[in-house]
Amino acid sequence: MTHTQRSTGAPDETRTPSPSRGALPTQRPARGARPATPAVPTQRPTPAQPRALVPHPRGTRPLPAEPQPAEPQRVESRHADPQQAERLHPEGRRAGGRAPRAAAYRFAPAPAPLTRRARAQRRALRVVAVAGVAALAATATGGWVAQDRAHREAVALQEARVRVDQAVAGASADVSSGARVEVATLVGERAAQVTAVEKAADAATTTLGATTHAGDEPRAALQAAIDRARATAADAHASLADLRAAAAGLAGPQKAATDAEAAWVTAEKARKAAEERARQTVRVPQTPTRGGGGSAPAPRIPAGGLRCGDTGGAGAGEASASSLGAAINSYRASLGLPTLTVSRSGSLTAHAIRMGTAGGIWHSGGDNIVGCAGSSRPVHLVQAWSHSPGHDAQMRRTDVTTMSVGAATQSGWLFGAVLFR
Repeated sequence: MTHTQRSTGAPDETRTPSPSRGALPTQRPARGARPATPAVPTQRPTPAQPRALVPHPRGTRPLPAEPQPAEPQRVESRHADPQQAERLHPEGRRAGGRAPRAAAYRFAPAPAPLTRRARAQRRALRVVAVAGVAALAATATGGWVAQDRAHREAVALQEARVRVDQAVAGASADVSSGARVEVATLVGERAAQVTAVEKAADAATTTLGATTHAGDEPRAALQAAIDRARATAADAHASLADLRAAAAGLAGPQKAATDAEAAWVTAEKARKAAEERARQTVRVPQTPTRGGGGSAPAPRIPAGGLRCGDTGGAGAGEASASSLGAAINSYRASLGLPTLTVSRSGSLTAHAIRMGTAGGIWHSGGDNIVGCAGSSRPVHLVQAWSHSPGHDAQMRRTDVTTMSVGAATQSGWLFGAVLFR
């Protein structure tokens, strides 16, 4: 009987049982066979082969060694269970060796080296961080320096003001650079001085209202001084010296206005007394009669009076007081001044007749201006007054509302006497 053998297409070889199947971990190896060495991570690597030599123009040099792979790091992990160790390290079983019971090793890959780009980025980040910290420190330092400088300047300015105020106040001791006045004391002194200036300005305003006849110039000077004092008191930056000067500047104009008002009051009283005397004793001189009758003596020009041409003697008579007053108002209107009320004065009319009879002019004590003109027209007399500074100032007055007028004619001349009030 023939047996047919099936070919598998592969050479017939005797199969050797796998160590993992036939051999147990405790089975001894066959006689004459060397036991397989298990691959243990702690086994030393095979020594490196000697480096080959290559020809070189200057001599024989060795070839560069090939880089050896770095030994992997090992992490020791002890397992009490041998089966778990065998599962983690199956190469021990495949090699026919005994798996370690108490220790097993796991390998962690070595960290990859940084690339050139990563190193450049890391350096750039460090530079940016350092620059930011430096900029922040410089900003903080600069702000502190500016605040300190501003504080020092403010303190220096305050010290300068204190030194000026103490010098004006007449301090006997020299003020050193380090001397300082308490802020509360300085503020209190300034507030008291401001109050004093305001009170002085109020008193000057009262005086201005009571001196309506003092004249334009004294009143204008007093008003200007009041305005300056109030402006200085309202100025928050005014020093003690400025406040004291403003208060002292009110005294002079105030006294001038008071004196001018007193002079006007005295002149007004004298005028009223003279007018009353003239009213009681007014008499127009008469010329002697042809029958030999007596007559009153003609008046004479007193000392200080002025002669008016060849006038004088009999024939002096009363002229129109309203016409002379109208001529004065026309002159005031040409200057933009208000017109005054015109009233006839009996005492001034009698004085004008006496001047015409005597042929000269003089003051009676109850008038402001007297005059004579070689024409009977009142405008000529007003023109003559306007060419005299003293008479012109009387006709330009703005502190009066009325004028009393007396006028007379003699030999074609006009004699006049006017009182403004």
